[in-house]
Amino acid sequence: MAIRADGEEPGERKARRASLTDDIARIVLADGLSELGLRGLAARLSTSGRMLLYYFGTKEALVVAVLTRISEQMGVIQSAEFSGALLTPGAFLGRVLELARSPEIVPFMRAWTEVVARGARGEAPYDSFAAHTVGEWITWIDSRLLPASRRPGQAAAILAIVDGITLLEMARPGTTIQAQTLLPGLLDGTGPTDGV
Repeated sequence: MAIRADGEEPGERKARRASLTDDIARIVLADGLSELGLRGLAARLSTSGRMLLYYFGTKEALVVAVLTRISEQMGVIQSAEFSGALLTPGAFLGRVLELARSPEIVPFMRAWTEVVARGARGEAPYDSFAAHTVGEWITWIDSRLLPASRRPGQAAAILAIVDGITLLEMARPGTTIQAQTLLPGLLDGTGPTDGV
């Protein structure tokens, strides 16, 4: 195995970068994207900003690596939760909204909301990451719906509902409880059954 001039073997650098990515992803999920400043991260990781740049090259590359890792982790959870039969749009929405309230998922939803907000302001790399991820999520949502119930724009509408409810719940917890009960029936055309 070749040893580089800095004394580190190539596999070691890759392993250390992966470990740092995991550690930073945990920090972001616990405390939010505001923790992605190099100095603050370096202090929390007992390293230096220069070492972070050594492993990631640029702050933008660090952010993309961390957001990608968080997306991968969320993808594993999604795959486990939605590996069964295809669903009607309302049934799918109901399951997603229930999952989004779980303590395991709330940190992912908070992080995603921050990514979208920063992307909407045009902040790089959040803008391109959010645009790409929205496309992936729409494709994934569409793939989980019964073919007979799919309509153009429906997957995007479901994503918009989930993101909107997430944002409102972050601002004022409990605000959307009735909406979370009402919306799945409306989406499937069954409407409210309890006079809501």
